[in-house]
Amino acid sequence: MDSLFLLYLSLIFFIGLAIIFISRAGLILLILLPASQMLGFLDPMSIAIKGTFDIHALLALILAGSILFSIHRLGDLRRARLFTPMLILAAFWLFGVIYPVLQGYSSLFYSLKASKEFLMIFAYFGVFLFLRTEKDVKWGWSLLLALGFYYALLEIIAQILGLSLLNHLAFAYRKEAFIFWKVYLQFWPVILIALLHSYYESVYGLGGAYLRTAVGFIGLLLTFFRSYLLATVSVIPCMLLLSKQGLDKTFWKSFALVGTAGAALLTVGITMGNGLDKIEGISDEFVFSGVTELATNSGGALVGREVFARPRRKIIDKSPYLGYGFIDKESKYGLAVKKQVIGETLGFVDKGDVDVEVKFGYLGGALLYGTFIYLVVILLGLARRGLNPQFSVRCLTMASTLVIFLLVQPVHAPLSYSFALLPLCIALGLIEREQSLIIVSNKRTLSW
Repeated sequence: MDSLFLLYLSLIFFIGLAIIFISRAGLILLILLPASQMLGFLDPMSIAIKGTFDIHALLALILAGSILFSIHRLGDLRRARLFTPMLILAAFWLFGVIYPVLQGYSSLFYSLKASKEFLMIFAYFGVFLFLRTEKDVKWGWSLLLALGFYYALLEIIAQILGLSLLNHLAFAYRKEAFIFWKVYLQFWPVILIALLHSYYESVYGLGGAYLRTAVGFIGLLLTFFRSYLLATVSVIPCMLLLSKQGLDKTFWKSFALVGTAGAALLTVGITMGNGLDKIEGISDEFVFSGVTELATNSGGALVGREVFARPRRKIIDKSPYLGYGFIDKESKYGLAVKKQVIGETLGFVDKGDVDVEVKFGYLGGALLYGTFIYLVVILLGLARRGLNPQFSVRCLTMASTLVIFLLVQPVHAPLSYSFALLPLCIALGLIEREQSLIIVSNKRTLSW
């Protein structure tokens, strides 16, 4: 176990160092490899040391190193457009660590340990400060998007090869609807980012994005997260209007979006459903049942989550305004309420509103959601400025991702879940660095 642990760390270090020698974008690879479980070929538990070290701790060390090596560039943050909302998010993390210690709920060690999910917001600072050049930004985006399409293709190929592929991967899996293989990809939100990026590239006429958009849709479909799929199809037309695309273009691009989603569903249905007669049932499994469940608050998943959430709501009522901060299951308060809740932790990532309220209370939750909305407004503003088409695509991609996260937060918990916050904040760091490079380039052009 110890030798495997050291081998894994050494491999990550030397791969990252080799890529960083070529481009500082190697930092992105250094983050993505452990986050993706070495692309699915390493069981994260094989390198974990119970109670002290896991994938999150490794990622925290990488992020801390990237910030420390760039500490002389902290002045760049003064001109950063996203710095204010990201500083507020950093303050949330600090509050979540310190508050339970001051209240006697937890020791500092357990509070820091429980903060590992939200700690991923510091990826923004690490990426922005460490990356320097246009090449760094380009490579960084390429690596992030490549992982998204790798995951999407993995979901597709798993349906074809089945156990002959899945038995060689470290991801958990099960049969869904007695037909499909559901692969549990912890870092799957990169599929959503890759899908949105490809779609908006087609909107801005950057070419070659239609096939990638279709692959992304099928990949998202096969995650079986219906709320994300429904939110994606709903959000994109709104974002097109807000980005000044015009009614006519918005209508036709939205029509193309629905057509792509329908084609993806049809392809999956015909390929895996043994003919057209199965498509209606598959459509209900993937899409329409999700609408019904949300409208009626029924369905196995929602009812099951409410069973877990109910005792946590009673605990929230004892500290409704500020919550409890980051509470580890082994902390003083974690042990005290262990018998009152179902599950291992006080937080609950399958019911995002409850998870946020436990950590930050109602007041903190309102401020947290307001901060993410503030980020959406800034990103939309940057997209509308039209500094260049590719930059607008990236800003619109992440604005849409944030809105989708906000919409699905009550069902899932992307805004307090590490493997949704991590790709989000990597992308925000890349956008921030690209924006600063564009401004410098424009100033040089004007000076000539």
